[in-house]
Amino acid sequence: MQLLLENRVAIITGASRGIGAEIAITLAGSGAKVVINYLQNSESALKLAEKIHNLGGDAMVAQGDISKRDEVKRILETTSSAYGHIDILINNAGYLEQKPFQQITDEDWDKTININMKGTFLCSQLVAPYFKTAGRGCIVNVSSVGGQIGGDKAPHYAASKAGIISLTKSFARLLAGDNVRVNAVSPGFIKTAMFEDIASRTPLEQIKKTILMGRPGDVSEVASAVLFLASDAASYITGHVLNVNGGLFLGSGS
Repeated sequence: MQLLLENRVAIITGASRGIGAEIAITLAGSGAKVVINYLQNSESALKLAEKIHNLGGDAMVAQGDISKRDEVKRILETTSSAYGHIDILINNAGYLEQKPFQQITDEDWDKTININMKGTFLCSQLVAPYFKTAGRGCIVNVSSVGGQIGGDKAPHYAASKAGIISLTKSFARLLAGDNVRVNAVSPGFIKTAMFEDIASRTPLEQIKKTILMGRPGDVSEVASAVLFLASDAASYITGHVLNVNGGLFLGSGS
């Protein structure tokens, strides 16, 4: 089955760069009309929309803080007004700042949880009525292997990503009656600006030793997994967490 999303409208949160940007390009290349959500980086978001247009796709930008209910409502209303319907939500927006455990402040905790977990909750809760009206819908959440194995350098980030996995399973139960599928991808080390920051403090060879496949992943590999879960090829899959981490979740073994 071809992974085609023609005439479907997909909102990707935190899509101005990194994994989110690649997801937007991939979904647009499969026929979806994509909404590029961003918080501050309007220049990157507009350049991405222009790139998609130049490739023959359809894209628009939608600024908004997904940790604030009123701003999520505005993003959804803007999308519905522009395209008439919403079919796919990709909860990609995320925040990571690694710190020693004893140096994590209340502000660090709140910011991480609000962006990563509360944002996923709000976007999913508020898009659900649009899906119910349409008679179908699909949510793909971007978690992290840290949410499955814990994190010694960013336990607050790991906790938020574990929460996203729990929300994925809860939403799958809650929304199945409205013909809405909810799944997640769990990336490991992926070559993004976030990875470059980590690699600047940890030798690359040391990182590779933790990955069964011996290399970090590419953003396109995560985007392909998201496309699969968003497509009709995954029509009988819900409540699933798809590991996209080269075997990092299993560990390097002995």
